[in-house]
Amino acid sequence: MTTVSPTQFMAAAPGAMSGNSPWAARYASQLRQVVTEHARGSARNLQIHLGPSEIGSPCDRQVVGKLAGMPTTNHVVDPWASVIGTAVHSWLADAFDTDNRRHGVRWVTEQMVIPHPDHAGTADLYDAVEEAVVDHKILGESSMAKIRPPGDPPLRYIIQLLLYGKGYQLLGLPVRRVALAAYPRTSHTLDGLYVWEREAQPGDDELIDEVFKLTAIRKQIAREVMNGRPLNTVPAKPSNDECYFCPFYRPQSAHDDGPGCPGH
Repeated sequence: MTTVSPTQFMAAAPGAMSGNSPWAARYASQLRQVVTEHARGSARNLQIHLGPSEIGSPCDRQVVGKLAGMPTTNHVVDPWASVIGTAVHSWLADAFDTDNRRHGVRWVTEQMVIPHPDHAGTADLYDAVEEAVVDHKILGESSMAKIRPPGDPPLRYIIQLLLYGKGYQLLGLPVRRVALAAYPRTSHTLDGLYVWEREAQPGDDELIDEVFKLTAIRKQIAREVMNGRPLNTVPAKPSNDECYFCPFYRPQSAHDDGPGCPGH
C-alpha cells in the first residue's frame, strides 16, 4: 500500500473541486499559490523575535526552535485562517479608531507594549473607560468551543493577555481586567461573538515572573541548539492546540527520522 504524506494529500485533493473547467482549476491553483507565498513571506511569519503571543506556549521545543531561528518544516498548514485573521484585525483597528472620532477618545488600538525588554508586542485594544486590555481572536468553531464554558482559553492566550496588561501598566495606564474577544470566523453573523474576561489578581505578577524564568531557560537551550544540539532532543508537549500551526510540525519525521517534529 502506498503511503501518501499530508502534504501530498493536500496538494492533490483540491484539484477536482477548484474550477468548472481545466483552465479554471489551473487558474485557481495559481491564485492559491500567490496567496500562500505572500502569507508565508509576511513580516509576521518571518519574525524571529518572540512576542507575548508566543512565549506562553507550553511546548519547549516550539519556543526553543523559534528562539534558535530553526528552519520551518511545516508544509501542511494552510495559511488562509491566518490571512483572514490579519485582515479582520486591520478592519477592527480601523473600526475602533473611527469610533474614537465619532464619540470621543476611548480606545487605544495596535499599541506597542514592552512587558519584557526582549519581548515587546502589539496589543490589539485598550479600553480607557473599562481600564481593560482586549485581544481579538478570529476563531473557527472548534477553537471557539474551547473557550466557552465550562472551560477557559488555552494558557498561552491567558499569558498573552497578562503580558499585554503588564505592558500597559508599565506605560502608566491602569489595568483592571483583561479580555479575549472571540469573533466567529466561519459564521455569517456576529451572534457567535464571545468575550472571556479575567479581573486583575494578586498573583498575576508572580505568574508573569514564572513565564520570564522559563523563557530564560528556553533561551539557554536555544543557544545549545544553535551550537549543534538536535531540536528533537528538546522536550515537546504535543497538543491539538499547538501542533498544527507550529512551524516545526512535520508528521513524516515520525517515520523517516528527518527534520521537524512529529507533533500530536
